[in-house]
Amino acid sequence: MADMKLRRLPLLLLLPCAAALTACASGASAGTDDPTIKPGAPFALAPGQTGRLDGGALTVRFDGVSDDSRCPAAVDCVWAGNATVHLTITFGEAAPAARDLHVNGTSAKTVAVSGYRVSLIGLAPERQSTKPLPKDAYRAKLRVDRD
Repeated sequence: MADMKLRRLPLLLLLPCAAALTACASGASAGTDDPTIKPGAPFALAPGQTGRLDGGALTVRFDGVSDDSRCPAAVDCVWAGNATVHLTITFGEAAPAARDLHVNGTSAKTVAVSGYRVSLIGLAPERQSTKPLPKDAYRAKLRVDRD
């Protein structure tokens, strides 16, 4: 009887592993809902998240933020500051292209890609003066328009 239970143990351990591998192979990701992008409609992406244009081959992935010098909430600043939002944009079968957009200043807030414009319209949350923001707390607010 004990021998029979030992034979079932490997099978019972393999079932959860097989289910996890099937989910990975199908492209499913735990807890991540990648949005469908509608031209002209704002959408938000978390770091590592990818939006796909509805009915098109354009994808926009939010890779992260660097150089966040924006003026913290509840602080009076002489300068508004800036932050660099890193995106990877892919159109059709073309190689993915890394692009940087900026929250403030004279640097680019928009990039043109194959008949579309990808625009950064905001970055949340606001910086706090008391503690740094965790990298995964950011949300890039974007919009894709047809040229």
